[in-house]
Amino acid sequence: ARLQDDFIAMVSHELKTPLGFIKGYTTTLLRKDTEWDRETQQDFLEIIDDEADRLSELIGNLLDSYRLKSGSAEFKLVPVPLASFFKNIFDRLSKKEVNLDIEIQVSPTDLAVMADAKQLSQVIENLISNASKYAPNSTVKIHASQKDDKLLITIADSGPGIPAVHLDHIFKQFYRVPERSAGVRGTGLGLYICKHIIEGHGGEIKIESELNKGTTFHILLEPADTAGKS
Repeated sequence: ARLQDDFIAMVSHELKTPLGFIKGYTTTLLRKDTEWDRETQQDFLEIIDDEADRLSELIGNLLDSYRLKSGSAEFKLVPVPLASFFKNIFDRLSKKEVNLDIEIQVSPTDLAVMADAKQLSQVIENLISNASKYAPNSTVKIHASQKDDKLLITIADSGPGIPAVHLDHIFKQFYRVPERSAGVRGTGLGLYICKHIIEGHGGEIKIESELNKGTTFHILLEPADTAGKS
């Protein structure tokens, strides 16, 4: 019951924040006793747009976490060439203002993974988004390679790192690192979702981090050319 109460309180708080901004700025724009200049109107509309995106992301995360936890999420695994997969992600991110220097290396270049491309994209983009929030203006190196009979993807940032005491809890639902969360909005669902998506692929995800040196995520998946073999 305590966990359920905490869940409701957290969700209510997280939903109210963007809704409060959207309602407040919309009401302000609609006031008939004041005329706003075009620049101010644009500023207000950009805030409303950003908060609507945050609201949409939050609702999406809540739905994803529910589906993954209940086992109702579906994974359609097909061979996915990683070079073009990462290029698509990079192209999408380049249209946004990402405060990171992203380096991608797929070795050998024809590596392919058995994956649900949409779900795996969500994982990679979530980890990059985390780096953008908690390690801004750092370099993120994404590397894909063969490791024994598995395929290894590493995503490493050069940010401030995470204290060791938190690493065992980092993939838990709603868990947020207090030292890293001040002034950064989030629900603590992102890494929980990542873990369940990777496990839904039959893979595993691990984290290692060192203070003042950075954080690295290691993802092990089934390569396309050995999938289904014993």
